[in-house]
Amino acid sequence: MSQSSVSPVRPVILAGGAGTRLWPLSTAEAPKHLLPLLGPHTLFDETLERVSGHDMFAPPIVVANIAQEQALTGLLSPIPGARLLLEPMKRDSAPAIALAALAAEEDELLLVCPSDQHVADPAAFRAAIAKGIVAARDGAIVTFGIEPDHPATGFGYIKATAGEGAVPVDRFVEKPALPTAEAMLAQGGHYWNAGIFLASAATWRSEFQAHAPAMLEAAGKALEAGKSRGLATLVDADAFAHSPAQSIDYAVMEKAARVMVVPVSMGWSDVGSWQSVHDAADKDEVGNAIGQNHTVIDGSGNLLRSSGPRIAAIGVDNLVIIATPDAVLVTRRDQAQRVREAAAWFAEGGGV
Repeated sequence: MSQSSVSPVRPVILAGGAGTRLWPLSTAEAPKHLLPLLGPHTLFDETLERVSGHDMFAPPIVVANIAQEQALTGLLSPIPGARLLLEPMKRDSAPAIALAALAAEEDELLLVCPSDQHVADPAAFRAAIAKGIVAARDGAIVTFGIEPDHPATGFGYIKATAGEGAVPVDRFVEKPALPTAEAMLAQGGHYWNAGIFLASAATWRSEFQAHAPAMLEAAGKALEAGKSRGLATLVDADAFAHSPAQSIDYAVMEKAARVMVVPVSMGWSDVGSWQSVHDAADKDEVGNAIGQNHTVIDGSGNLLRSSGPRIAAIGVDNLVIIATPDAVLVTRRDQAQRVREAAAWFAEGGGV
């Protein structure tokens, strides 16, 4: 069915990540987007709230791992028209987007957004989406660049042409070393790559056909042979296994014919490490983010979280202490990017 130029944007929420940098709270069974890391609501709840209850958005398509079927079906069931595409195996972001592009109507605008980000200013988020709609309807892939406030080395960057609204992307920059990040911040015109994209389903299909045809073919066959279960579709495992596992940046974005960016400041965090959880969390007057039922005595800058025992920390600064019934993590905040090493050790048997 054809849509008019004022048809709403359909969100595509990617919920396939495991969030191993937030071990031991985040696991394959309880990934970070289903955890209340920054308050009473999960990151998935926050994402769904940003794209629900507003005239500019249609019901969402959620792409997730089959292990999350029960949890996500419960969250999506109250939303008429919501769809859930279940992947039988992890294949990264590009195949997930290919599935959504094929499941949607060809002329629908699709807003691809991760399920595990925090946005402090949802109104600014929606205003940025509105700025990108014209370019997306004109055949561009529009991405959204976060205006940096420090020289981060954990994000990719987008270098853009000066201008207002959606402007052409000059190039994508890999995660830089600190001197390069400092130089880009001083120069201006560089933005953090948030992994949020707006384009029509037709544009996505065309770009996949041009740059990742095997992926598009595998996604199409997986959908065609998939099984429906209520609002969910379980894509066929044998067909989906033939898809290359690639991120959307490598598969499409760095090669796409026309890419634009809308710069935005919206209080964004990728919540990708315990350091970023500390940055985004509510803190006391000496910088402790301790949650409920924990305490810090004569210490500052600490992050305490637990799904099991209560935590008391004495005379320590700038630590991350995370406890579950199965494991305890203690690290300096400036070493938080290394948590994957501990998660890998634990997954291999953890000394048992």
